[in-house]
Amino acid sequence: MKTAERSEAQPASPSREPILAEAVVAGRMLLLAELQAALAAQQVGSVLARNHRLVLRYSAIPCEPSGLTNPQLLIFGPDGTGTASTDGISYRLPDGAEYPAADPAAAATAIRHGQHVAQRA
Repeated sequence: MKTAERSEAQPASPSREPILAEAVVAGRMLLLAELQAALAAQQVGSVLARNHRLVLRYSAIPCEPSGLTNPQLLIFGPDGTGTASTDGISYRLPDGAEYPAADPAAAATAIRHGQHVAQRA
């Protein structure tokens, strides 16, 4: 009887983000930390959040995988809290705005002046 091998990145369920390899998450956390520092230099508060999906279903076989998912930067603005994520190439905001990850200072300026932080209350 053959057993299936698990890969580093598991396919996502329709409503869930994919499980990512630790190295991928670490790289994205580093990029978000750079954006966080650039926002702090402009007196914009933020918190870096590492996400982990835990599946506790014993009745479903095969069980969906548990593991690290895409980290987020929670950005606190005068009108609410917004989020930023990255794919390693660009920073993404909930409203669809994207900024190059190679220039976190420019992304922070655009986020601050664009009032993108009011996406979540």
